[in-house]
Amino acid sequence: MTSAVLELNDHTINLYQDGDLISSSPGFALSLAGQTQFGQSAAEQSRLHPVNTHNEFWHRLSMTPLTRPLAHYRHNADIAHAHLLNIAESSDFEGDVVIAVPGSFSRDQLAILGGVLAKSPFRAAAMMDTGLFYAKSHMAGQQRLVFADLQLHQFSLTLLSRDQQQIRRESVAVVQGAGWSNVANALVQVINDAFIQQSRFNPQHSAFWEQHLYNELPDYLQQIRTGQADFMVSITTDKATHQARVSVAELVESLEPVFRRINQQLQMLLGDTPAPVLISERAAAIPGLENSLQVRQSPLGGEQLAQACVQASASLSVNGSDMPFISVWRQPEAAAEADLQTAPARVVATHMVLDHNAYPIAVSDDNETVTPSASASVLIQARAIAAGRTLFAGDTLSVDEGVELSLIRVHHGGA
Repeated sequence: MTSAVLELNDHTINLYQDGDLISSSPGFALSLAGQTQFGQSAAEQSRLHPVNTHNEFWHRLSMTPLTRPLAHYRHNADIAHAHLLNIAESSDFEGDVVIAVPGSFSRDQLAILGGVLAKSPFRAAAMMDTGLFYAKSHMAGQQRLVFADLQLHQFSLTLLSRDQQQIRRESVAVVQGAGWSNVANALVQVINDAFIQQSRFNPQHSAFWEQHLYNELPDYLQQIRTGQADFMVSITTDKATHQARVSVAELVESLEPVFRRINQQLQMLLGDTPAPVLISERAAAIPGLENSLQVRQSPLGGEQLAQACVQASASLSVNGSDMPFISVWRQPEAAAEADLQTAPARVVATHMVLDHNAYPIAVSDDNETVTPSASASVLIQARAIAAGRTLFAGDTLSVDEGVELSLIRVHHGGA
């Protein structure tokens, strides 16, 4: 049994030890002045040095010779190996580990990955399907379920099914052009346009300020998760300070083409039989996506994946040098029910409470009466903040001037 889990997702390669995240490294490599940087430092300079940056070596893991050279590396497998060495060195890790692998990896890529790992400090005890072990504790009472996840260059939808106590990965749909890089481009364009319209300043005229927007984007998205309808972005150059107020609704609108492609793949994956959708925390950071996919449960974090993989590894029986790849899991009914109780599903809120009255979150009734006028203003702000987001009963929604509205679910004629 091992307590370490390495999650291979090129959005961010995460290493967990005893359930805690100890290393996080995006799938970027940058070669400058004879030195190669990996991870966050490479990502934060990728717009400054696009020709010297590679970020597809995990996505296109292969031993095909590189068409665009990077330092002394022959192919993407070489770069991936170097990235693993960098992660091991920076986290001071060497030893047994469970490898969580996206369902989008092909058989050939899994074989190459096995060879790459064999020459690294990570001694792989097993490979496990990421979607299966993110979602398996939520399968109790479900026949089918979809796990939605974000990668750097694509979006993945993993269909899981349950037959008695056996949970298996049925199939995986990949949405090209819907990864983090595509999402980030769309969001940064909206922010850039806001600067042009409001301050006549174009950050994209400078690689430095364009890079700044990409680097700050995760912080902007975190602000959105707190319930803001808009947020202020400020850039101070050597000549002036420029500001732009960015609308969350405009950000969500810019992503509608991406959402349509994801939903089309989801419909093709499910056919005529609907199934609930679970979503990873990194995918849930995209504004409007939870609402578009009609997600009804809280996003799943990497710590949950790590815990599931470690628990599963305790019951594995490995012969010799065999390294199993697990995309099917047999779990007793009682254990599945216990997992469900430890991670209860959260229900989506339908109403917000203001002055002891419940008002619908999504749509205002034309005949709705709200008094006094100050309360009406608060309600308008709250609905603007809630637009495009999935909110859960039991949470609160923060509005200007420190007002917090409780969120509830109202049932009409049944449970």
